[in-house]
Amino acid sequence: MWSVGVIIYVSLSGTFPFNEDEDINDQIQNAAFMYPPNPWKETSVDAIDLINNLLQVKMRKRYSVDKSLSHPWLQDYQTWLDLREFETRRGERYITHESDDARWEEYANERSLLYPKHFIMSPNLDDMEEDP
Repeated sequence: MWSVGVIIYVSLSGTFPFNEDEDINDQIQNAAFMYPPNPWKETSVDAIDLINNLLQVKMRKRYSVDKSLSHPWLQDYQTWLDLREFETRRGERYITHESDDARWEEYANERSLLYPKHFIMSPNLDDMEEDP
C-alpha cells in the first residue's frame, strides 16, 4: 500500500514525494513528505489525506486496501463509473463490489445522472478459466 501512496502522489503532482537533496531512507523513516503549493494548492484535502495515510512508516498505521477503497476521495460517482466501465471491458468484476450498485443507482437517479445498464453485474464463475 506504501507504493500506492507514492503512485498517487506522483500522479497528482508529477513529482516524487522525496527531496533529492536528502537521503531517501531518512525521509521515509521520518515520513517527512512535503506538499508545496505548486502543484498541491489545487489538490483536495481528501486526496492529501489518503496519501498521508498510505505513506505511513508503521504498517499498523498504514491504510489497508479496504480502508483505502472506502476513503472519501475514492467514494465518488465518476470514479465508480470509470471502474465499472473498466471491469465491463475486461469482462470480470474484481475492483468494485455489487453491494455498492444500489447506492450508486439511487445517487444517479436522485440527481438525474446517467446510470449505465450495460455493466456486468457480478463475476461469472462458470466462465473463469482454470489454471493449467
